[in-house]
Amino acid sequence: MNKISVIVPIYNALDEVKLLLDSLLENFNFYFGEVLLINDCSKEDTYNYLNEFVKANPQFTLINNEENLGFVKTCNKGMKLAKGDIVVLLNSDTMIPSGFCERIIKCFNSDEKIGIASPISSFSNAYYISMRKDMSLEDMNERLLKRHKCIYPQITTAEGFCYCIRKSVIEQQGYLDEIYGKGYGEESDYSCRASVNGWKNILIDDLYVYHKRCCSFGDERRAVLKQKNMDIYLDRYGKYTDVIEDNIDRKMILKIEKEMFPIMKYFYFGLSKNKKHYIINILGIKIKIKNKKEQ
Repeated sequence: MNKISVIVPIYNALDEVKLLLDSLLENFNFYFGEVLLINDCSKEDTYNYLNEFVKANPQFTLINNEENLGFVKTCNKGMKLAKGDIVVLLNSDTMIPSGFCERIIKCFNSDEKIGIASPISSFSNAYYISMRKDMSLEDMNERLLKRHKCIYPQITTAEGFCYCIRKSVIEQQGYLDEIYGKGYGEESDYSCRASVNGWKNILIDDLYVYHKRCCSFGDERRAVLKQKNMDIYLDRYGKYTDVIEDNIDRKMILKIEKEMFPIMKYFYFGLSKNKKHYIINILGIKIKIKNKKEQ
């Protein structure tokens, strides 16, 4: 049976880290593997919280970096320590649902050529479906499982918020390219390398993971990092990914979203019972408009 090693690089953003740890406590089945928390020289409040958390929950492993390595080097450090057949790089601003381990393992067991995979998220570059305000993470997963038939479609590149790698890929092509420094673009580069080496990149289309995004860096710093790293990535793989990502990958996820939320079912226009308001319901968002005839 395949085992999973989840690696969580952590750099501040304590509120989001707490939410992730709560979801891992509730929904990660340690029968299927391990969770490695790597603290990349966060501030004192995060450092103290993580150490107390692991004391209370020794099934988790905590590694405290002696110096700030940045996201990519911290991921590589975790990948080298991972014992699992599947290594999952999980952002610290995510939350996982029940069945997380089982659905990842099921995906990789479906085809031995699947090298890298990522699920659908609430926020990402391409494979996202926004979480409805009146629905929980479990609600979104339940609806996805009920209304969409899983096919594990092949995608151009997997996304880094929950980046699942077969250990054989790591053994073949090594680790993330540290030219990307603090992060951004490294997972797309790694996915393209895997494709060149004959592996498939797959969407785990029966798994929905919450992702808040962009909690560790400010907007200005993030923009600079992203531009610098995307220049490197596009110079290497731009011609390979430009058209495919925009025209195929996004259309595929929009199709899944329509299956989950058919527009006709979630659009309603009518009078309230007392006829004082018109009610418009669009995707669960209710808007009241006064009925002037009743004023």
